[in-house]
Amino acid sequence: MNIGFLGCGNIAQAMIVGLLDSGLNPASITVLTRNQKNKNFYEKKSIKRLAVSKANSAKFDFIFLCVKPKDVKNAIEDSRIYWENTTLVSVVAGISSLKLKLFANSEKVIRIMPTTSAEFCKSITAIFMAEEQKKQIKKLIPLLNKMGSTIELSSEKDLHEFTAVVGSGQAFIMEALKQYDQKLLKFSKNKNAASKNLSMFVSSIAQHIELNNGIEPSIKKIMSPKGTTHSGLEALKRNKITNVFKSAFKAAEKRSKEIQNEY
Repeated sequence: MNIGFLGCGNIAQAMIVGLLDSGLNPASITVLTRNQKNKNFYEKKSIKRLAVSKANSAKFDFIFLCVKPKDVKNAIEDSRIYWENTTLVSVVAGISSLKLKLFANSEKVIRIMPTTSAEFCKSITAIFMAEEQKKQIKKLIPLLNKMGSTIELSSEKDLHEFTAVVGSGQAFIMEALKQYDQKLLKFSKNKNAASKNLSMFVSSIAQHIELNNGIEPSIKKIMSPKGTTHSGLEALKRNKITNVFKSAFKAAEKRSKEIQNEY
């Protein structure tokens, strides 16, 4: 299988690292370059580079579109890629399949929404495609599963909410964790020690959830009736912590829809 990446920013690099770490041959990956940015990354990972203007000299099963929304139209139309001979897999938030098909003049379009956790092979990747792309998806899903897990969406509209909850969600949780970072810095020897302690603290949460098969059972295991944990949780509920996250989800989902209308 030969795959190309049109755009090589944070998400593309995370996907490439995850694919390579999962055993994919570097020779099967080509970055279609428009400039000399990220040259060190290509060389370090032994990844082939090919000028976008020469992209039609190679054959690709899939080309992952990993550019900013404002650059999508130009990236597709200015490239000399025979889109009818490959499947365009867009990683771009907010740009609809209809627009992508118009830009590429091709029906072979699939939309996905991975996260930068692809770098650790722990991305939860949403995928949406039209019925006629079922044949391509059989090849694509095993590739995506190398980077974590895959969720097939029945409606393209669901990508807006998925982008808000999963695509952006880790950053929301990290913003909340800044409070813990500050407290652990107080109790730790230095900033490096605090970072290691925070990492251990967060990873233990994941282990709790996995071991106890859910969040509620994990909370019950930590909390004692009328103890310190119970008191703190009640304070969080009084301050409506859930509404804070719902507001963040709603704002991110709204922005995804705005991007779709803008471009």
